[in-house]
Amino acid sequence: MLEALNSGRMSAEKNEKGHWQIDPAELFRVFPKSSSTEQEKPKPTPMKNPQKTNQNSALEVEAKMLHEQIDRMDTERERERAQFIDQIEALREQAERQSADHRQALAALTDQRDSKEKRGLWARLVG
Repeated sequence: MLEALNSGRMSAEKNEKGHWQIDPAELFRVFPKSSSTEQEKPKPTPMKNPQKTNQNSALEVEAKMLHEQIDRMDTERERERAQFIDQIEALREQAERQSADHRQALAALTDQRDSKEKRGLWARLVG
């Protein structure tokens, strides 16, 4: 590299400490990159519009808040579903008890007369 600087093939400047500062474009002009010795790294995309980055950040925050709200709603829905299932079970038990009570009341209202007391038409008319 010093040979390239001394021969004038490459230009460079010295900084205040006396060290050579070589522009990368000048370095690669004189010593081209070889594809076998250096792996190319993906270049980061330059930030063209910081306002869009702020908008993206705001959208990410909003999306996170919406996901949290959905999770809370799902939890609330599960709690309500459990309450409804308990309420349905209680109503079924109540209906079964009422049905048993109705059967018992119906049995009490059935004709309890002894068949010996039954009289014929003539006995009822005369008697």
